[in-house]
Amino acid sequence: MTSRQCFPCTACCEGWLVTEVKGVKLKPGSPCVHCNETGCGIYSTRPENPCALFTCGWLDQPDKLPDHMKPSECGAIVRFRKWRDGHIIRATPTGATIPGETLDWLMAFAREYSLPLVFSEHLVEDGKFVGLKKTGYGPPPFIEYVETQMMHEDIM
Repeated sequence: MTSRQCFPCTACCEGWLVTEVKGVKLKPGSPCVHCNETGCGIYSTRPENPCALFTCGWLDQPDKLPDHMKPSECGAIVRFRKWRDGHIIRATPTGATIPGETLDWLMAFAREYSLPLVFSEHLVEDGKFVGLKKTGYGPPPFIEYVETQMMHEDIM
């Protein structure tokens, strides 16, 4: 198995995930100020949380996600998360929405492995990020949970 590396992908630093780095809020339209054309400008001194602790599913689960699912190539940051007594797939777009072919692949993957999927859309008004719309895919109780409860959870 080949060891995967982030660079040149910097999707997690580009502001697609809603988080905070050294007191600076990241969100769509507000990338990390330390992200540059060569990657992270403070890589050796980056904060533990969220930077050093974060890994996307493409890095974390190379046996599950093929090469074409690298965030910079597929248009989504995919993560596998614990949820209740099992796991879910979370997908965040690296743009306004997840490209159709990527979403189709994720839905087929979710069906194949019987994993619920929650994916987001970045909501923009007058060119500014105003929030996230989360959609559930899977069993009806999971979809209802996403629509009623998960809307208030942090995306990271």
